[in-house]
Amino acid sequence: MEHKPIILAIDTGGTMSDTVVVDENGYFTIGKAQTTPENEAIGIINSFRDAVRKWNMSVEEAAKTLEVIIYTGTIMLNRILTRTGFSNIGIITTAGHEDAIYLGRGRQSWITLPYAERLHAISHFHPEPLIPKNMVIGVRERILVTGKVMIPLYEHEVEEATRKLIKRGARAIIIAFLHSWKNPEHELKAAEIVRKVSKSILGYEIPVYMSHRISPILGELGRLNAVVIQVYAAEPSREQLRGLQESFNKLGSKAPVYVLTNYGTMVPITYEKLVHTVNSGPTGGANATKWFGDVYGIDYVVGTDVGGTSFDVAMIIARSPVIQPITIVERFQTAVPSVLVESIGAGTGSYIRVDPITKALRVGPQSAGYRIGVSWREGNVDTVTINDAMVILGYINPDYFLGGSIKLDRKRAIEIFEDQVAKKLNVDVYDAAWGSYAYVCDGMRLHLEATILGRGFSPSLFGLVSYGGGGPLMVAKYTEDLEFAGVAVPETAPAFSAYGAALADFGARHEISTEIYVPPLPEVEPRGIAIDILMNTLALLDPKLREELSAKGIGGMRDFLYNAAARELNNIWSKLKEEIIEEFKEAALDFSKANFRYAVRMLYAGMLDDIEVDSPYQVIDSNGLMEIARKFDDLFAKIYALGARSREFGYTITRAIVTGYLSTIKPKLIEEKESSKEPPSEAYKAERDMYWNGKWYKAITFEMGRLKSGNIIEGPAIIEAPATTFVIPPNYYTYLDRHRVFWLIKKGREIPEIIKRGEKK
Repeated sequence: MEHKPIILAIDTGGTMSDTVVVDENGYFTIGKAQTTPENEAIGIINSFRDAVRKWNMSVEEAAKTLEVIIYTGTIMLNRILTRTGFSNIGIITTAGHEDAIYLGRGRQSWITLPYAERLHAISHFHPEPLIPKNMVIGVRERILVTGKVMIPLYEHEVEEATRKLIKRGARAIIIAFLHSWKNPEHELKAAEIVRKVSKSILGYEIPVYMSHRISPILGELGRLNAVVIQVYAAEPSREQLRGLQESFNKLGSKAPVYVLTNYGTMVPITYEKLVHTVNSGPTGGANATKWFGDVYGIDYVVGTDVGGTSFDVAMIIARSPVIQPITIVERFQTAVPSVLVESIGAGTGSYIRVDPITKALRVGPQSAGYRIGVSWREGNVDTVTINDAMVILGYINPDYFLGGSIKLDRKRAIEIFEDQVAKKLNVDVYDAAWGSYAYVCDGMRLHLEATILGRGFSPSLFGLVSYGGGGPLMVAKYTEDLEFAGVAVPETAPAFSAYGAALADFGARHEISTEIYVPPLPEVEPRGIAIDILMNTLALLDPKLREELSAKGIGGMRDFLYNAAARELNNIWSKLKEEIIEEFKEAALDFSKANFRYAVRMLYAGMLDDIEVDSPYQVIDSNGLMEIARKFDDLFAKIYALGARSREFGYTITRAIVTGYLSTIKPKLIEEKESSKEPPSEAYKAERDMYWNGKWYKAITFEMGRLKSGNIIEGPAIIEAPATTFVIPPNYYTYLDRHRVFWLIKKGREIPEIIKRGEKK
């Protein structure tokens, strides 16, 4: 079959660069290569080459027909980690708030720590600020949270601050005033002054970034952090992405490069709010997990991504990913939305050590990343890793890592593991390797269970998808005894996140903070704060209207507030939609074909935790608002608890959200005719010794790509592919369905019902 590649989706992680190439008919191929941090384009093109060679194409041939390239990866995070971003930044802020980014938030000191370290204050430390303190200057001005100007902008102070910052080396200035999201008047005026002054000094206008443009969200720290990361990391990364564009242009491609956002859409590299893409790595996996649930008709799915450095868990609840209003970027809390992904520092590259005092085993969170472990001499790693343990245990074929392009040394791994771990624990080297493997898998299982139970759910409600290069190697152990509705390993597991990027639509999300009160529903009697708000609002109205509403009682006042809230929300949604349409025009996209999703974040009045709720309507009235409130009630009960609802207080809409989408071609869902249960003879490879839970077993190995739909393989067995290995323990078997998804099932149990649902589609 001839192929015409049109989509290239990229997922660049700390260890591997994955690619998915989709042709004009929706068929796809996947590639994998080591990440090259010094120049990501090299690893990406190597991965692209690995993918298209399976179609007997060169990268030059494949590049010429591409129509879109979608990137997701670690460019921006690496700049923050290594402190190599654009540093000549000055900040002009409201006087008295100059120390906001230096004081930070308490949670920034522990949010990325493992649970055990969170308990000890000595482990807590704040991230080093990205901007020196002498580059932040306050000026007098004040806008209230209502948008009213309380203190006018002292324009001469803005001029003076600009001169000082330029003299100190600033070549970009951030303007972040209190409550500018509500009224940007002062930020706009200050930006005008900065441009004028900079041109008079330097002969050109320096870039000016206003917080209300990047993150129009209540809360000065999250807003300011978002703009700082935009300027420090996203803007220089924009240039690096242009370099990636040039690398593909040299191959003959005319396709534009797009970037996956934190919430699952893709945007051009010219997108103003590029900070919305800074943590997009796990989003592709969440996209693909949602797609998986849609294919099999599963409302609740949990995606588990095992990479070289981390274990990521993404939950799909009621067919939708959980969107959080903040993104933690290397411990900086930003007011940028993202798919909720719970991570721990545990992966295939995690270092294994023995505490010299307690003699306790320690695994991670530090990782060898793309350098694999001591079994790869060229990686120059001197501490054993989980990869080394899996080579020792017989799970990883040392001659078939990345399809044989990297040769691993099992003998060397055994010798060093013996010295660094086994002798110190006074155990056999194979027991030490098994103990290390089981230890990290147990940590993953506890994290997975806590993530699900912490949301008020049971694992039995969820289907689980395991992906990432390490997922199939470890899934049997980290799902042990959790009783999921089904455990799936897609054939695309090694590049599942890149596959999810290929599923993305072009889309821009715009949101703004609001404070819109919605009264209790008609069937709920108002109490407490609801009565106070109803009465206080009544007192502020025109006497004639007040008299009219008073005659109607609580019901009349409630109707009045519902109508007022609907009008205000419609006005905000309309403005946000106009902004998105302008962006579509700038990107030369046909906005007439766009679909728009309307949503709000809301909470019970007086509470702190808000939830994102989709609106079924683009223009809303009081009845539609009540429908949203009821949806919120249901979601709150599912995520938290039914008994914790406070419907009698009414609701507050904290954010209005509009997302515009343009559909793109998607990878085609694989559908094969079911073959026999017995694997074909050409799929058999060899027999290999495999160590599991204290015993050696003879495991038959298979080539994944040669297995047929309908095949059933009894454990102990190992299924190999160039980019991953699927381990089936002695007490399990696996079934390959017609979508080429492997299902891990305990012996003695029938094929789960959710698989049959997918088979009927």
